[in-house]
Amino acid sequence: MKMRSFLFLTLLVLVASGNVWAQKTEKVPVSLNGVWQMCFYRSNSPEVAGELKTSNSLKILSDDGRFTNMVMMPHGAIIIGEGTYEMTSEKSYTEIVERNLHLPQLNGKRNVMEFEMKDDGIMVVKYFLKEDINGNRIDSWCYETWKRVTMPDRYPENIIR
Repeated sequence: MKMRSFLFLTLLVLVASGNVWAQKTEKVPVSLNGVWQMCFYRSNSPEVAGELKTSNSLKILSDDGRFTNMVMMPHGAIIIGEGTYEMTSEKSYTEIVERNLHLPQLNGKRNVMEFEMKDDGIMVVKYFLKEDINGNRIDSWCYETWKRVTMPDRYPENIIR
């Protein structure tokens, strides 16, 4: 009888500890919602590692599943791409492109965007382009670096509106 009680208690402890372990390893889903600013690495010398610089391109991933790509220019902003998006895994989302001025070969297509989150709100995205705008086969991966745009604690003094 003592042996059965011991086995039952041991089994109970194992089940309980397994549940605790499973809860601790549960992954928190990644939220891509928000405004992202495209970045580039720039260097004055080929021997020196580049420094991350922001560009004038923005990607807005709204919480209702819409995406908008826009570019800020001296005479105003323009939308260069738009459509819907859906999370397809913990490391990818798919853009369903309604219209894209930069890559019109994607119009009406599903574009799988694989991503990796880095430190400081950086997301590296890669997607595959089968052909160029003229239908020529290129079979090439394209990489983009995006930085999440955040709201500062207070209004900046040097802002230009």
